[in-house]
Amino acid sequence: MILSHFKEILNDFIFYLYPTFEIDEEIDFYDQFYATLNDDGTLNIKGDIHGARGYRIKRERPFLPEDVTLISNFISEVNTIESSNLSDEYIETLIQSALNKAIAQTLSPVSTQTITMVINSLSKFSERTYEGRNISFGVVINDKISCKNRVDNVYFSNFIESPFSAALTNGTESFIEVDSDGYVNRYVQLNSEKSDLALAPYNYTRVLEYSGEDVTAIVLTQKGEILIYHDNEIKYTKRGGRWNPYSHKETIRVIHERSENDNLLFAKAVYLTAIDVSFTQTGGIISFLDENEVQNALNHINIKDICNEKYFEIKRQLMAESNDPEYESIKNITFDEFLTLKQNIKSCLLNRLIDGRKFFMLYRKLRQELVGIDGATIIDYNGDIVAVGAIVKIEAGSTGGGRLAAAKTLSQYGISIEISSDSSIKGFALDENEEPEQIFTISDFQ
Repeated sequence: MILSHFKEILNDFIFYLYPTFEIDEEIDFYDQFYATLNDDGTLNIKGDIHGARGYRIKRERPFLPEDVTLISNFISEVNTIESSNLSDEYIETLIQSALNKAIAQTLSPVSTQTITMVINSLSKFSERTYEGRNISFGVVINDKISCKNRVDNVYFSNFIESPFSAALTNGTESFIEVDSDGYVNRYVQLNSEKSDLALAPYNYTRVLEYSGEDVTAIVLTQKGEILIYHDNEIKYTKRGGRWNPYSHKETIRVIHERSENDNLLFAKAVYLTAIDVSFTQTGGIISFLDENEVQNALNHINIKDICNEKYFEIKRQLMAESNDPEYESIKNITFDEFLTLKQNIKSCLLNRLIDGRKFFMLYRKLRQELVGIDGATIIDYNGDIVAVGAIVKIEAGSTGGGRLAAAKTLSQYGISIEISSDSSIKGFALDENEEPEQIFTISDFQ
């Protein structure tokens, strides 16, 4: 593959998988590979396995071994397509679907063809309706079973093209199981409860009990999104017409290392809540503060948004010191009296629902709903909730939309995560120059 053409492939396809990737430099290589991982988390990448030149690419956090596998599979598939004697127009169409096969091969070399077929079938299925409603559907591909010798074999692609297929399964509790060759085996009903700790969107966690090392689950949601589970976690989603890989453990590690809270459960709770909010498409902000920055952050928060007695007292003192005109109305009342004021019904109710519990101790569904309230959810270094639905006073000169600007403002005082209404997730913290730095990105649809 010509180097300039390979660069176009990178910018047209790899960019959508890893939206913060950039080409670091063009360099000479002497080994045979498509992609290899460097010690610093960058990738060496070539369009020709025998070629002598390629690129080093990087992003805001390290690439992982599974990224190497996916990218290598994709480049290999592109080369196979381009070496065929097909028209340029047809080759372009095939390259568009090459990523489907690369993902399938990365998930399971045994079931590559079947997984690809299911992905393509559900993509077409997403354009259909059944009795006036959008269709949701679930398939599990089990590498360990075989239906070859059964006299009643039904191939999945024949089944799903039948009109009645849309009435079966919903992708949350019920699935059709097929073998590695694509033959239907049985109907599966999941009886487990949703999981507070599973690495998947909360409403789609039940299938994780079933999607182990030898089983891949694929879900079509009513929104037309495709979710792929493997090895007990969600691996890929196709949303807004583009694929998004998930590096759960790496993102949790980044959150954990950049925060002052030593409890890994806290970092995981924050991450899972961001994922859950992204699937509700309400948008939101999660900000957790460094110990020495709490007071500075409170300067950006209205006291009416605070639902924690400790921080109510700190904010009141700050208002007194700054001669805030609203101080007179609250200077002589207790926190309990503050909560009973009619205009503070939100803080009163949230204080009751939270009931002194730390963020990671709340029900997962409640965390998602709190963060989905318009404004920012502010959490301190111990995991205590400071404010919910806080309208943040933005720094002068901030750029971007209101939610993004608020997230960057709050990142001065710890870590801040912006979940946009289009489902993108961006994490921010200060860099070595004390400027907001994007420390991770998930599904950047912008």
